[in-house]
Amino acid sequence: MVGKKRCRNNSHAGVTIQLHLLGIIVFSAALVLASALVTYGFVRVREAGDGDRNSPKLYSAIDSTGTLETEMTNVPAWGQLTVHDIDLEQPEEYVAYEINTNSVETWTFEGMNPDAVRAVMQSSGLSEEQIGKALAADSMVYTNSNTIVTPDINLVFALSPDVRAKLYAVLGRFNSNGMIQFPFCFPGNSFETRVDKSAMSDATLALLQKALYPRGSGQCFSDLDALLRCIPDETERMKAVKALSHQSAVLMGIRVWPDSDVDKIINYWSWPAGVRVVDVRPFLDSLKREPNGGAASILYFLPPFARARLYTYPLPSQAGDPTMDCHWTTMNFFNETPDNRFSNPKYTVDYLLSHYYKIGEPTVYGDLIFLLNKNGDAIHSAVYLADDIVFTKNGNNYAQPWMLMHLKDLLDEYSVDGPPDVIYYRNKDW
Repeated sequence: MVGKKRCRNNSHAGVTIQLHLLGIIVFSAALVLASALVTYGFVRVREAGDGDRNSPKLYSAIDSTGTLETEMTNVPAWGQLTVHDIDLEQPEEYVAYEINTNSVETWTFEGMNPDAVRAVMQSSGLSEEQIGKALAADSMVYTNSNTIVTPDINLVFALSPDVRAKLYAVLGRFNSNGMIQFPFCFPGNSFETRVDKSAMSDATLALLQKALYPRGSGQCFSDLDALLRCIPDETERMKAVKALSHQSAVLMGIRVWPDSDVDKIINYWSWPAGVRVVDVRPFLDSLKREPNGGAASILYFLPPFARARLYTYPLPSQAGDPTMDCHWTTMNFFNETPDNRFSNPKYTVDYLLSHYYKIGEPTVYGDLIFLLNKNGDAIHSAVYLADDIVFTKNGNNYAQPWMLMHLKDLLDEYSVDGPPDVIYYRNKDW
């Protein structure tokens, strides 16, 4: 199973602005006007507070990205969040594992005989000619109640997006099809803006675009083995995998203003076993003393397990290593020393049922989120932090980092054969 997703567009180019003389004059005037408006905004909010002692003082500031931040009036228990989307790129030394052309793409239909597979292909929209090629004697093996199809390259890239989506929705139910279960995902229309097209030749890019298919509100790509076999140059294979390996994550912090309720923020994030108050209070108090406050990284509010792993990739596993998947991550979130028994699904289920109870929706830091497929199997889990942000690890291999995501994007990613069912749990001891 390979790492997923997204990429940047011409990341080394930066931003270029071309202005002629008139443009410079207009641009300069706009800057002056913008500065005046921002200054006016500062004066107005201060005056509103100074004019009425009962009116709250609202603050504003420009953050590191040049965005104007304004203090919220009804601040939730977790505080005012600062949220930015970022790209994570798989380490180059890990990418080297993925660029060989020895792997051949297969479609494994678990527990299905060839007749059942034919029915699936027909309902997915494959033509009779395509089905005939897929189920030919030199392309198909039926063994141990499983039908394994080795499609040729032409068939892989001949499927239309809708046909591929329907077929892969079925194949994605089976653990044998790792790249279809956990594809490269591009939320919304982000493929056009995130993939560095300059890293690939026109021919490679054309094949990649042919194999994109819809899942949820985004697009996915699963046919890496087939794509790599079409790229003769090792350097370009490396660039293609790096381009695909980018993942969209969330960078989050908590905005503290001079009049922020630090006790309220600490009460949320220190319960039940998150941050130690003695560690974070001096820092938050120091931010309050700044003229316009400041932002604290979410790292200050995570327990040691998550703090040490956020935005990092695990080392390639060795024989006997625990399976550091989503469930291992979720259940160890508050453990200072990871409990590797959570690599065992049965132990995890038994522990969950003994120590947690179902809730209607996540509202407390540390609530657990489980995504279920149509058979009721837990295909993913994550830890709720605040608002719509979760801590997650997508997949069980070294190509998947620990990161923060919007819950909506997570649900889209796991909409294999339709939106997953979602259930929530809370620890009985809380």
